[in-house]
Formats: sequence, structure tokens, C-alpha cells
Amino acid sequence: MADHGVDAMLVFRPSSVEYLCGYHTAERLPQPLLVTESDVVLYVPDFEVGRALVSCRPQAVRYFRYASAHRALRLVTDHVARQLPERARIAVELAHPATPPQVVDLLRQDGLTVTDGDYLVERVRLVLSAAEIRCVEQAAVHTAAGVAAAVDAAHAPGATDSAIAAASHAAMVAGANSVSAWGPTVATGPRAGIPHSTFDHRTIGPHTTFVELSGAHHRYHAPVMRTLCQGTPTPLVRRLADHSHRMLQSVLDNAKAGVACADVARHAASDLDELPDDVVFHQLFGYPVGLAHPPHWMDGAPFAITTDNTEPLREGMVFHIPASIRAFGQTGVGLSHTFVVESSGTRVLTHGSAELIEV
Repeated sequence: MADHGVDAMLVFRPSSVEYLCGYHTAERLPQPLLVTESDVVLYVPDFEVGRALVSCRPQAVRYFRYASAHRALRLVTDHVARQLPERARIAVELAHPATPPQVVDLLRQDGLTVTDGDYLVERVRLVLSAAEIRCVEQAAVHTAAGVAAAVDAAHAPGATDSAIAAASHAAMVAGANSVSAWGPTVATGPRAGIPHSTFDHRTIGPHTTFVELSGAHHRYHAPVMRTLCQGTPTPLVRRLADHSHRMLQSVLDNAKAGVACADVARHAASDLDELPDDVVFHQLFGYPVGLAHPPHWMDGAPFAITTDNTEPLREGMVFHIPASIRAFGQTGVGLSHTFVVESSGTRVLTHGSAELIEV
């Protein structure tokens, strides 16, 4: 905070609140954390005080009535203002949807100077500790269980995309202590060629069934994409799989601490060659993962492996490589891994081979 010239932060993003003090709950009401040079104050509904006591140890917990939570933000900002000197500078992450839009005006009405938090906490979170990486490794165990269950479900007579999603979800949560922030996504047949389509109780096939999922451990994630193929892959499916595999391998071969994200992305883009006009690819060669709360495991600073990010990779960063290539409205292939950046290169944290799985 001193480096950013602010006296305090008011943090609304649930995963960053957990990162700073440990607090987590299924409740989605705004429950911010005030951080100053000397104090940490958590604001929760009275119904959540028990969750606060068992999950975290802030210096103070202030609560408001759950039944009148719609009026609570005014109480929170009034209390925040009383903890700070007049005209104090307070950082708030303005871009995140968990931050209520009216909070800026309320804080200003209380005499505070509001500045954009600019992902202050989330940038610190980009580098995971050894303990956090162990959580991702355990999440990867649950991810592998989900993939195995998806494959088993796909072999059942009359298997549907919904049945695959249900089986993979059940397998991932059976031995887990938390649930994924998003998914699983299962798209079969032509829907596999339309990004972010998901299960719709359709019988699987023809061609490919695209699966994207992640297990979780203490809300740390390890996503993968896998592609199930009914029978022998068609020439189109093989071409898409080849593009996907070459992109994935290029990132794994070229990423290491100190290398610019843009350099890794340019290598991967050149390995893809020129894609046909009807092939959909997002030009995103990796995004950071780790601790995440709903609605998605992409829950941090916008620090991606793209050709326009000139920042260097750092040891301890963890990324998912979304190597999904689609022939729009026809079929799609996704083959991915989650990896950690190390001084000498990359170490894959997720399990199994990123190859087409014939069912």
C-alpha cells in the first residue's frame, strides 16, 4: 500500500478476501475486508459470524443484519471512514463485479479519496507459495478423477453430455474439501465447435465431445481440457488436435522464469501456422490460475500469456494453457495442462496425456 500511496484498501473480491484473512463462505452478499497499516476489519452479515470465526482470524469482525443487508453498505462505508483520517486515500478494485458500484460515491461522501486498486492484491497473488502449489497439485488429483469419470460415462450406451458432466462433477467432489468455481463444461458434436457451449442433455457425437473441468482443493484449481472422440478421428479432427497439441507443447517448451509472456506467445503462434478462416482460436496462450471463487477459476489479475504482455514470467506462477481449436459449428478439440513456472522451465501439474481419447 505504501508503494501505491494509499492509506487503506477495501477489498470486495471474495478470493482476495480469503487470501488476506482466510474468510470464505457460500454466501454471495458483499462482505468486504478493510486493510490499513495497523488494522484488518472484516464486514459480514450477522448470519455469517460463525463462518468468520471458524475460517479466519482478522483483528475485528463487524456485522450487520442479514435481513436488512440491502442497507448494509452505507453502514460499512461509515465505519470505514471513522477508522481513517479525513481525506485518507483508500484503494478499491473498481473493475471487479463484486465491488458494488455505489461504494465509490459513499466513500467520497464520507470524505475519503478513492483510488483504483488496480489489482493490488491480485498482482501479489500471481506468484504462488510452495504451500499454494501443493494445493494446486491436490486439485489436479481431483481433476484427474473427473476426467476418468467422464471417459467411463462416455462409454455407457446412449451416453449424454449431461451424464458425462454429472459423472465428472461427482468424481471431483467425492474426496474434495471444496468445489470448482466453474464447470464442468461438456459440449458434443457440432456444439463442440462453438466456444463455451455446454451440456444440453444430448446424446454424444458425432466426432468429438469437448470437456473442460477442474477439481479444487481449498478452492485452488487445476483445470484441463480433454477431448473424447467416437471411433476413428476424422482428418479434420486430427488437424485440430495437431494444432492444439503443437500450441500446448510450444508453451511448455518456451516458458520459464525471466522470459517475457509475449515471447512465449509469439513462439506458440508461429507454431500454429496460419489457421483457416473457419477455425476459431482466441490467441490466449495461458492465463493464471490458483485460488478462485465463483463465477470462474479465472479469478485474478489480467496477466495472460499473449503477444501484447511484455512482462516476464516469474518462478511460482501457475497457468492453464487453453489449447482449444474449433472448426466453427462443426467440431472442436481442446487439449490442455496446468503448469507451474520454474527457474529452468515448466512443470506440468495436471495428470494424463493431452491426446485425443477414443471412446
